[in-house]
Amino acid sequence: MTSEENTHFFKSALDAILKKITGGINVALFFILTAMGLILGVNITMRYLFDNPLAWSNVVTRYAYIYIVLFGTAISYIEGSHAQIDFIHAAAPKKVRGVFDIIHYLSMMLLCGILIIFGTKHVITMWPVHSPVVKGLSIGVLYLSVPLSAAVILFFLIIKMMEIKFN
Repeated sequence: MTSEENTHFFKSALDAILKKITGGINVALFFILTAMGLILGVNITMRYLFDNPLAWSNVVTRYAYIYIVLFGTAISYIEGSHAQIDFIHAAAPKKVRGVFDIIHYLSMMLLCGILIIFGTKHVITMWPVHSPVVKGLSIGVLYLSVPLSAAVILFFLIIKMMEIKFN
């Protein structure tokens, strides 16, 4: 196998892994959003009909919402459906666009690296701390969403770096 064939094989394998990851995230987001809607619906019913709301529902739905936002952002970035201003990029010659892409990807990789490193440290620090309302639910679970979503974006950026062409 030539070097180019090896790179293509490796990139194809990474693309397949990314597809499985994004598919899993989409399924998880569906179930989290569904559960969040059900919990909120039950809580509203309990509050207004029985004057006895679920004390834990706000904590659980807040955690769910944060996961939905962060992993939804990762999926949006991967699919290219996030808000972007690209008129300068689109007007530039192909070689310049390649340089823009490298600067963009490297700066995002740096940001993801920072989020992964410091987010993981914060998760470790906060893991023993539990929610006062839901005793068994660690606050570290909430903070775990940051390094995990950053890792998904970083994985995507590694694949994108392999696609850059300057011709």
